[in-house]
Amino acid sequence: MAATTQPVGERLRAFRVLEGIPLAANVKINQGAEVGVNSSGQLAPVSGTAIRPLGAIAPQTFDNTGGAAGAVLGKADFMRERRVRGYLNDAAPNAVSRANLGSTVYYLDDQSLTTLATGHAATVTRVLDVTDASSDVGAFVWLEF
Repeated sequence: MAATTQPVGERLRAFRVLEGIPLAANVKINQGAEVGVNSSGQLAPVSGTAIRPLGAIAPQTFDNTGGAAGAVLGKADFMRERRVRGYLNDAAPNAVSRANLGSTVYYLDDQSLTTLATGHAATVTRVLDVTDASSDVGAFVWLEF
């Protein structure tokens, strides 16, 4: 990506529930349980250090007992509306993905984010969503502000 060379339109969005997150293999998330993501960006109940908390709960029970990763899609309810801004994503291999939900990422330039820490300033907030070109909001990394 490259820094802006002209004004960029607002890339703002608000949501309370994040939908379509693949569940980790062989997990059951009970309604009301605190949820997070594993290192692959798959939804799981918060436990131990392997699950990165999202600060959200499961709005209903999701059962992937005996299932492969991604066989069931879940949701995370942040219990309040989150206001987010969209940033462009770096190219592979440093692109931000759903595996980075809840993580700190880094500014590549004034409109783009990367997972590469070396030589880049950390964001002051965390990744709440990553969408691709097929989504109704476009291909962006969404940070809470």
